[in-house]
Amino acid sequence: MKWKLNRLSCPSCAKKIETKLQEIDPKAIVNYNTRTLNIDENLVDDAAMIIEQIEPSIKITPLKQKHSGSNEHHSHNKPYKGLSVRSVLILAALVFVLGFIYKPLFLVAFLIPGYPVILSAIKGIIRRDFLDEKFLMSIATLGAVAVGEWAEAAVVMILYNLGEYLEEIAGEKTRNSVSALLDLTPEVVTVLKDENTTTKAPEDVLVGEIMLIKAGERVPLDGIIKEGSTTFNTSALTGESLPKPADIGDFVMSGVINLSSPIKVEVKNTYSDSTVAKMLRLLEDASLSKAPPERFITRFARVYTPLVVLAALLLALLPPLFGFGTFTDWGYRALVLLVVSCPCALVISVPMSYFSGMGRASQLGILVKSGEVLDRLKDIDVAVWDKTGTLTNGEFEVINIKPAPSISENELLTFAFSLEQYSAHPLAKAIIKKAKELNLKPSETIDLKEIPGKGVEGIVDGNKILAGSLNYLNSLYPEFEIQSENSATAIAIIKINSEVELLGVLELADSLKDSTKKAIISLKSMGLQNVVLTGDRKESADFALRDLGIDEVKAELLPEDKLSYIRGLKNNKKTMFIGDGINDVPVITSSYVGVAMGGIGSDAAIEASDIVLITDEPKKIPLLLKLAKTVRTKVFTNITLTLSLKFLVIGLSIFGLSSMWQAIIADVGVTIVATLNAASIFNRFNGQ
Repeated sequence: MKWKLNRLSCPSCAKKIETKLQEIDPKAIVNYNTRTLNIDENLVDDAAMIIEQIEPSIKITPLKQKHSGSNEHHSHNKPYKGLSVRSVLILAALVFVLGFIYKPLFLVAFLIPGYPVILSAIKGIIRRDFLDEKFLMSIATLGAVAVGEWAEAAVVMILYNLGEYLEEIAGEKTRNSVSALLDLTPEVVTVLKDENTTTKAPEDVLVGEIMLIKAGERVPLDGIIKEGSTTFNTSALTGESLPKPADIGDFVMSGVINLSSPIKVEVKNTYSDSTVAKMLRLLEDASLSKAPPERFITRFARVYTPLVVLAALLLALLPPLFGFGTFTDWGYRALVLLVVSCPCALVISVPMSYFSGMGRASQLGILVKSGEVLDRLKDIDVAVWDKTGTLTNGEFEVINIKPAPSISENELLTFAFSLEQYSAHPLAKAIIKKAKELNLKPSETIDLKEIPGKGVEGIVDGNKILAGSLNYLNSLYPEFEIQSENSATAIAIIKINSEVELLGVLELADSLKDSTKKAIISLKSMGLQNVVLTGDRKESADFALRDLGIDEVKAELLPEDKLSYIRGLKNNKKTMFIGDGINDVPVITSSYVGVAMGGIGSDAAIEASDIVLITDEPKKIPLLLKLAKTVRTKVFTNITLTLSLKFLVIGLSIFGLSSMWQAIIADVGVTIVATLNAASIFNRFNGQ
């Protein structure tokens, strides 16, 4: 079961808690980014006691209990019972000011915010797990007290607590933006039964039940519209601001808002299998997986803190032992070194950059499974596309009607419509759709017979009519030499009575998605090569993709041929394969990065891919690459800024040119700036 960890404010605390809890539940997981704990429900009381020993201020509450950002700060951030962090800071500041009148009050001003920090450090020493920022702050400030710098110790401890408080506020936007997904499912569902309505929790609604969704309400579960037409606001799932029209028979995802009219929707997925639930699971799992820079920072911090303590100790002892100044002077410099060396800025801001990137991607309708995947996107050389259902709509349309001189276009189409009216074949659907658009009616047809993979024949208005592929009909009647000028998919119609007569040809094509051309142009401008792999005929594929400027089209491929091609590219290219996520699972898993287009409803797609697009829009791919580049830039900006400033202040402190309060301002300041820089990813790519 999942629980909320209120007042969890540092990654090192999260790791300590997780390590300790895994002694009672090996599957226990603490997610610092979402401030959640996964643990057996029967062990939660024991977990609360363990957490109390490590960090008394952290409290466990059920995840479903809603907390606003302000409530969490003012209700749960309580180092003292009944006092929030803000109250403690204000009190400490007032006492500090009074210290200029009566000096011992500086010591009180130090202890008010410092007591919880020192207590935590002492508990860490008892546990033999103490090399963290609270230990550094405690040693540094207690050292300042020991040498008589009470005012400086108070300033450092007040600023340290203020920094943690501001870091929490700065990071709250990131967590709130992601956790807002929790609000995409209404608490109750209105269910229709025998024209009567009842309300149920989303978890209790069964597949096949009918939901009533009124205007202004959010769709609670995935389903098919059975009655009514409306428009939806899909921005929460796809990042698109324009309303999307929907009618009877259309699939509707949970989480979207009904804007216009009441509709009745048949439930197709239970709550656990709904779009929103899958999004949440993917996002939470993603935040637990670390990118290479995150892993480096974790290892760096583990080694860095002990080295800093050792360096401070050597700085305090060696110079005076060799006659360079006093122990008091060098001891103070060592304390300054401890303060400025706190690794918070790196440990917090680098993971937050990736978490913000994955959160922003989810807002744009892109689910990235891990920070490592986000990091890998920077290396992509080649975008390899499946064609049908990925670049194209996967639905054919009649683009040309070419009748013989003896009949009209409508007559030719009516013959084809009459033969195909009961077929579910994609080409038949296109013919039926075109005929209905022209208000044509099928003629009386008997003795229908389908010739698998080749065509269909029957008696239409007393005439034997055969409709089939050009290759098939040319093999039967080579004298006609039937051709299609446009290289599109074509169907020829022949009348077979006393004589055989060619009635004409229908040309069909799979239309490109609206955003396909924009996506390919964007990727080319970014320097990526575009390749299409398809099982279609070469002529049909070239015709469908003729205006895109694709670098290479490989047609008439079997699944194993696609896999061989990807494996060949992998020797010297980093490939991203974008497919429908069902037929291309082997290719997706073999690529450097695998993307499932429109695969949110497919367990196979979710399992196989590194990235899932909630909608199947190709334009999301260049947007994703730009976002990944932004995240990478933020990560290295934060690392460079933090280390540069810290090393500068460390150098100044060694030469006695930096005081302790200046060091804490530098440390707190860079942490807040780095955190805000990471959180600013949520403000990028608006309206795209």
